[in-house]
Amino acid sequence: MKKNLTPEMIKQIKSFWRWFEQNETKIADGFLNHTLTTSVMENLNRKLSYVSKRVGIVMMGNKNKKIKLIFTAHGYTKLFPKVKGLISNAPKLNNWEFQAFIQPENDLEKYKNGLDKPFIFNEFEIKTSELYFSPLEFNTFKKNMKIVVYLRNYKCLINNENLDEAIQIIIQNLIGEVSFKKSISFVQLAQLPENPRNLIQLYELNEYIDFLNKINRKVKIEI
Repeated sequence: MKKNLTPEMIKQIKSFWRWFEQNETKIADGFLNHTLTTSVMENLNRKLSYVSKRVGIVMMGNKNKKIKLIFTAHGYTKLFPKVKGLISNAPKLNNWEFQAFIQPENDLEKYKNGLDKPFIFNEFEIKTSELYFSPLEFNTFKKNMKIVVYLRNYKCLINNENLDEAIQIIIQNLIGEVSFKKSISFVQLAQLPENPRNLIQLYELNEYIDFLNKINRKVKIEI
């Protein structure tokens, strides 16, 4: 993995930030008011694609604080230098906070008490505390697992092309993108049943990953 960026790549990164500074008010207002147009997002993704077509972005926040813009490598270490390069060249803007990588969540109390803010996507919102999961398979040879994630409104969102990515982002926010890449090999979505008594709340997922790393044989769990 090359740790140093080429002069051409640094040029592309700086070009991205120049465009972002020129359009940051439009992006911020659109995000906060849920009016972020497709054309603005397409331009944002297009500008970022000149740096890397595989680096992604996640926006989080509300009107009471700065918007956090996270650059994610989706756990791929080869992309780490580009993500770090984006952050090291980021401008200082009053409305924005920039972060490298989706980091694991350390404070689970807000999820336990249902006080977490929903993730806001273009066409829907999802609260992490309302999500459940069940393990399909533990594979201790590869140290990864397959899971089913249950949503209250899955029947309404089943045809939404952005739903799978949205759930992956939420999981990454809980356990971190590096752990997600390493430990979760498959995510299936399903409708949350009326009685989720036998299911596990998603915010407890990291405990099962820790368990996975301790056992020394392959375990298949059928539900």
